[in-house]
Amino acid sequence: MKKEYLQYTIEKLAENRDFIAWVNSGRQQEEWEKFLEANPEINRNVESARKIVELLRDRQDHIDEEDASKIWKSIEKFDLESGRQPHSFKTRSILRYAAIFIAFLMIGSVGVYWFLVRDNQFYTFSTKSITRSDSQSRLLLSDGTKVNLDKQNSKISLAEEQQIVINNNKIIDLTEEKISDQTKMNEIVIPFGKKSQLILEDGTKVWLNAGTRMAFPTKFSGKKREVFLEGEAYFEVAHNKNIPFIVNTNEIAVKVLGTRFNLSAYSSDQLTEAILLEGKVSVSEQSALKFMKAETYLAPNQKASFNKELKTISVSIEPDAELAIAWTEGWFKFSQQNLNGVLNKLQRYYNVTFVFDRNFSATDLISGKLDLKDSVEQVMLALSDVADLQYRINGDKIFIEKKIKRLNMMK
Repeated sequence: MKKEYLQYTIEKLAENRDFIAWVNSGRQQEEWEKFLEANPEINRNVESARKIVELLRDRQDHIDEEDASKIWKSIEKFDLESGRQPHSFKTRSILRYAAIFIAFLMIGSVGVYWFLVRDNQFYTFSTKSITRSDSQSRLLLSDGTKVNLDKQNSKISLAEEQQIVINNNKIIDLTEEKISDQTKMNEIVIPFGKKSQLILEDGTKVWLNAGTRMAFPTKFSGKKREVFLEGEAYFEVAHNKNIPFIVNTNEIAVKVLGTRFNLSAYSSDQLTEAILLEGKVSVSEQSALKFMKAETYLAPNQKASFNKELKTISVSIEPDAELAIAWTEGWFKFSQQNLNGVLNKLQRYYNVTFVFDRNFSATDLISGKLDLKDSVEQVMLALSDVADLQYRINGDKIFIEKKIKRLNMMK
């Protein structure tokens, strides 16, 4: 892999033919993976460039003249406000590849770079994805400080005195002498088998489920309150009609003023789901071209499901919406839910792996309630009463097979 890639800007990466081939078709996948592992400092630029390539690939056949005109006007406005003169015609490989509209060719690199990258709100976590070998919950401050969270269910609060209080006793100083830019993101990482509660500086309460990480600032500023989530969390958002609260995942953004909702956005799941309990939220697909993405509005007891493969958002009625947040109280309640979905949640919560017999089908719909404060052995015993399965536990692996029905033999 070329070492000069280390000096490439986001824009130059997005124009590189080898980079585009890797993003679109996986060419030289192994070489790129080794290169990124050996040079983690370039990961953020690579991720942003990847988003541009994917965006242009997805949009090249779908942008009509009206949308292109909107793009033109937005970039033109930026050029005027910043005192820049429109650049001369310059055919660029990234624009030829995208073939979006002639307006892009008229603007030049500065406007395109600003519009697609500078306004891109995607976030790259500083830590690797959570694996089942992770055992320690941790807080990563924006200045690089790492704080281990020792309890199974940790509690963190951002106090008004610019302090972080952990489990009601440990205090971390966040004065300007320690962290100069309070708008930079801190990260909380909750491995499988753990949970956490977090109170943000505006009073918003967040419950973080197992296998979750979230990025948040020490102090909100500007015209929006913004956090980034991977995993599952329940939010009780402090109301502020002037400053919306936005939760970003890799696939969707959920915007609210003050409300209660649950958001499940695990990278391993096919669906990203938002369930509204109270208030009103809008859900939209993530994109650098934000104005082109329609917002889907939810009313209480509705669920928005984003299909990652189809890139579509569907809305359904969720009459038992409160069941979605039972996990915050240590319960798992489900009504006519797919058995496979139930087992997936238990896998994350207890940090175990289910191994299925090849003849076992997990498509049955089941209803019930499990006490997550119980051991995994007790939970599996209770689950076997409502599902047609039998199990065997061996360490952190649970082997599942169809229940054998025994007939009473008459003497």
